[in-house]
Amino acid sequence: MWERLKFWNQYGYQPDVFRKYGDAVRKSNRGSLRVISAIAVIGVPPVIFFGYATHQVHGGVYFLLAVLLAGLFAAVCAFRKNTPGWLLLASGYLLGVAVYAATIWSAVSYDTDVFWIGIHLIVGGFMFDYAWRIGSLQILSYIALEISWRAQAGVQDALHRAFTALYLVISLITIYTLNRARVVLITGREESRRAAETDLLTGLTARVAAQKEIEEHLKTDEHGVMMLLDLDGFKSVNDKLGHQMGDKVLIEVAADMKAMFRNSDVLSRLGGDEFVIYLKSAPGREWVLERSEQMVQKIGRTVGSGENTVRVAASVGIVMTDMVGRSYDDLYRAADLAMYTAKNAGGNKAMFYSDDMKHQREAVESSAQE
Repeated sequence: MWERLKFWNQYGYQPDVFRKYGDAVRKSNRGSLRVISAIAVIGVPPVIFFGYATHQVHGGVYFLLAVLLAGLFAAVCAFRKNTPGWLLLASGYLLGVAVYAATIWSAVSYDTDVFWIGIHLIVGGFMFDYAWRIGSLQILSYIALEISWRAQAGVQDALHRAFTALYLVISLITIYTLNRARVVLITGREESRRAAETDLLTGLTARVAAQKEIEEHLKTDEHGVMMLLDLDGFKSVNDKLGHQMGDKVLIEVAADMKAMFRNSDVLSRLGGDEFVIYLKSAPGREWVLERSEQMVQKIGRTVGSGENTVRVAASVGIVMTDMVGRSYDDLYRAADLAMYTAKNAGGNKAMFYSDDMKHQREAVESSAQE
């Protein structure tokens, strides 16, 4: 029962998906934190020097030192390989709070307002993976500016109100720009990846990408099923009806396969009229055979008309990961043998791999050599 529930999960039952997501988030946060901490460590000393040289720092040196120390701590966390994810997050927040505290202090005390806002935006500009966190901190900063000025001056004058409004506008523009840049970057990268990993004609996964995904699943403890499918009569379609009709048949077959299997399963066109289907989980052998036979029936079709009518069918070879060695090559050889056995038996059918098939092929090859 549990196996069936796992299979019918349309998003794919992949226990390691959360681990992969966590690894990706930590890697992304680590890269951003390295840039941010480097800016803080390298940028603060010149700011202190500039402040003393122009007599504009006053008590703000303590805030600058806080930024420097937070930057050093964040740099240590970011450049260490085994830093836990929560510590990366905490050090990033600590550095962000230190920068905002220094910014607010400088604005309230009238020290280098525009200069500090510039520093704030430079740091924020590199925080692509922290965009929503920037938003929350900037809202808090806006509130803090209001409270601080009212506590110090009692009532804001026109200059204070203009500066607060400008700060809020710049913050909103920064958030919007960061998110837009991040969306464009991620979308472009994802489109490039998909184009490289997708068969242009059918939209199925390309051969190399499919093999890589299957090999990744084989490293887990879950059972899997490989089906190798070859179209019967496809050569006649190309010869009698032309390659354009042949392409149409391949596209329709791919669409039928997509409709029958989950998004998590691997569907790939290996080349020509040969396809591979890899199920990352299955309820059992009987269910797999029944599903394969349904696929054979769905794919079978008549193409053309009149004297140019061609019957297209499918031969499918099936192997489960517990039937042979747990490697892509072993599964492919076994499924290929079962598929050709089905084809030699008349085609339009699905067959499971068995050791008898292997022995029969070895006997045929031995007699041929003699």
